[in-house]
Amino acid sequence: MERIPVDGGTLEGESLGSGEPVLLIHGSILADAWAPLVKEQALASKYRLINYHRRGFAGSVRHSGPFSLANQAEDARAVLKHFGIERAHVVGHSYGGCTAVQLALDAPEMVCSLSLLEPALMGLIPSGPAFSEAIAPLAAAYSAGDQVAALDGFLQAVSGPDYRANTDKTLPPGWFDLALADFDTFFPVELPALGAWDFSRDDAKQINVPTLSVLGAESDPSFSEVVAVIQEMWPGTETYVLPGATHALQMMNPGDMATALAAFLGRHPM
Repeated sequence: MERIPVDGGTLEGESLGSGEPVLLIHGSILADAWAPLVKEQALASKYRLINYHRRGFAGSVRHSGPFSLANQAEDARAVLKHFGIERAHVVGHSYGGCTAVQLALDAPEMVCSLSLLEPALMGLIPSGPAFSEAIAPLAAAYSAGDQVAALDGFLQAVSGPDYRANTDKTLPPGWFDLALADFDTFFPVELPALGAWDFSRDDAKQINVPTLSVLGAESDPSFSEVVAVIQEMWPGTETYVLPGATHALQMMNPGDMATALAAFLGRHPM
């Protein structure tokens, strides 16, 4: 991967293929969450895929303390500028979906379309407080030094009890060890930033681009609430239910995910 200058250091990033540019923004914990998708020819043969490791992941610069969603969006802008891209389709998964939304709010001229794969809009859904309560014991385990239990517990909570067997099939070898090495980015940095994110329905009115909302057919019901909120905020949103997938979406069913994304982007060319 290339080194991309950002405030405070560099990020890792790569540009794959040719065609209209598509920025891929991964979620928390799993740096290589897009690795299965970028191999799928339904998408890779038609588009220029921009894939990068966010701050705190893999070989990108580490961060401690507050780092807001607006800061994440600034990093995303820096990635696009590094590759000479003025405007792109933006695809975000989980925490990366929130970053994609913030990017569309802060730099609308750079965003042609949004594809939101179960973004972590927990502050806008009815079961958001219950989600926070559910992960409180995991935060306690992390604080007590049991990072393996905290990591495993969180991935089970959002991606199902069989997440390890499912993702072992598609992610690069050693992905769990990498996630463990990156885990200090989650509880101390990203969760507080997500809690402080003040994105509202009024903010959503400022975003007017074609939007795709993706839901895993086997995902936790809270993500159905997220899809409903997205449809409320952007009434013209297209919704796609990815078969055979939980929140690990493109890691469990990269083929159908790539086909659906390519179809959506094809309906909304730059």
